[in-house]
Amino acid sequence: MIFTWHHFNRGQGLLWPMVATCVALIATVGCSYRDDGPKRYRVSGDVLYDGKPLPAGKVFFTPDTAAGNSGPGGYTDIVDGHYDTNSAHAKGVVPGPHTVRVEGFDGQSSARNDFHPKGNMLFPVYRDEIDVPEEASQHDFDIPLNPK
Repeated sequence: MIFTWHHFNRGQGLLWPMVATCVALIATVGCSYRDDGPKRYRVSGDVLYDGKPLPAGKVFFTPDTAAGNSGPGGYTDIVDGHYDTNSAHAKGVVPGPHTVRVEGFDGQSSARNDFHPKGNMLFPVYRDEIDVPEEASQHDFDIPLNPK
């Protein structure tokens, strides 16, 4: 069956309002994305585990709401003992008090653990607290062999 203007116009009074709503929604979503959230700052540093650079992992920054901080959290990868929130997948960190979680891996993928592409976990999640200034900063983490 070939649809013509007549088919859409004939007795289908709800079709055009739905089409118009969809077009308006798409236009609104497409035009409403702006990267004007709170100001974020670069945080970078080194991550040592048992005195050596941590091969792989992730660092998660969560604003400490108990200390009055708010805003979006941030995260970045650890590669060869270094992290930088100015990397391709990170956006920086809002200033103020944060709780930090560090996940560490050996960097060696194995058949027995294909869940983590960064390898096997080296330690339970390490937690710390830092205060991010309103400027680019460096914060190093020195994780002991048996973190608490």
